Amino acid sequence: MATINIGAENASDPHYRYKMPKPISKVEGRGNGIKTNVVNNVEIAKALERPPEYILKFMGCELGAQTNFDTKTGTSIVNGAHDANVLMNLIEAFIKKYVQCYSCGNPETVVSIKRESVFLKCKACGHVSDVDMRHKLNNYIVKNPPSSGLTKEEKHIKRQEKERLKALKVDKEEKKKVDKEEKKKDKSRKKKNKTAESEGLERTTSNPEDHPTENPEAPEEEVEKKEEEVVWTTDVSAEAIAKRAQEQLTSSAVASMVTQGNIEAEASEAKKKLKKLLGKLEFSEDTVSVINELGTRIYNEQSDAEIVEFLSGALNKASYRMMVLYIVLFWEAPEKLGSVVKNKSELLRKCGASPKDQLAQLFGLEYVLAMMIPDRMKEYPQILKVLYDEDVIDDEIIVGWYQKPAASQKALGIAPEKGEDVRKVCEAFAEWLQEDDEESDEEDEEEE
Repeated sequence: MATINIGAENASDPHYRYKMPKPISKVEGRGNGIKTNVVNNVEIAKALERPPEYILKFMGCELGAQTNFDTKTGTSIVNGAHDANVLMNLIEAFIKKYVQCYSCGNPETVVSIKRESVFLKCKACGHVSDVDMRHKLNNYIVKNPPSSGLTKEEKHIKRQEKERLKALKVDKEEKKKVDKEEKKKDKSRKKKNKTAESEGLERTTSNPEDHPTENPEAPEEEVEKKEEEVVWTTDVSAEAIAKRAQEQLTSSAVASMVTQGNIEAEASEAKKKLKKLLGKLEFSEDTVSVINELGTRIYNEQSDAEIVEFLSGALNKASYRMMVLYIVLFWEAPEKLGSVVKNKSELLRKCGASPKDQLAQLFGLEYVLAMMIPDRMKEYPQILKVLYDEDVIDDEIIVGWYQKPAASQKALGIAPEKGEDVRKVCEAFAEWLQEDDEESDEEDEEEE
């Protein structure tokens, strides 16, 4: 396959080391169904280190034509008839905008996304190029960020190692601080002793005879009287034992009844509050019925598989299923919500088998915390951390959800201002996920 230099300005340089395959196009069909197959789009994308969908979408945006990419076969289709020269010019425009560094022109750049903006980070000079956000492709890139190249397990291990090193650094700094304080105290102590010696002061010990005890021994008669008042034995007769057992049994029974009564009263009150809130939020009777049934099933410790099967049969929409599940798990939970998620991580994993289901989980979670229990919204970052650590939801899904609040509003009708509140609380965690990915990319680049 013929290759050419990347970038038109480098076309005449025989020693230029960055190369890509020359685009090959194949016009197929006729009439209104005519289309162009970019035969080697995947190979071109590999040479440019960009997802093949990006190149194809760019062509579609520039030509005003629909595109279709088959992830299994790599078939890349652009509607309409377009020859290889047209495609070459489009790829050249893509390279200038989304591949080459805006500073040094080197094509070794990495696409980075932060706060719905696209950047190019150059491996050669380190310059960060700010891509013009007016191009339609940028919206697609933000919604479909490029993969970091690491598997989920590798990312997880990297983050754990980073946190371990951070903890070691903190411990080292703490130890230095303690050592410094000890040295300061020793220095002060030595100085004080030296001053005392120079003034001729001597340490003295107190004589017990000089300080008589305030409570002299009591007379022998008084001691004997007190000893007579002490009961040294326990009545072990059958009647006494039965009496003590009855008292203990009665006391335990009363305590148990009071505790059980309190639990039942609290549960009844929680149900009333939930019913009132669901009515206020205009939940349908069918959904309320599903919530009650799910609560009973979880209380009776049904298996995860049975609960997933019940939810799938009861509600068609994945986001509604997850909303109902989080309502039951979180409503009036006495412990931290992160602990609840950790305890139910296996069930939540089964509910989020696909990326679509994982996103639905985040929609349901957002609804419950934003619209139903906003007073516990501060626990959101910890919940997300547990969902990530327990491999329930991928980091790319969390970042995508964070960057697109409108999707949650559309899926479950979450109020925009509530969505903003959620993202303010989660901002630090979402940025940590993004920055950590960027740092991982930089580390990989340095290693290379």
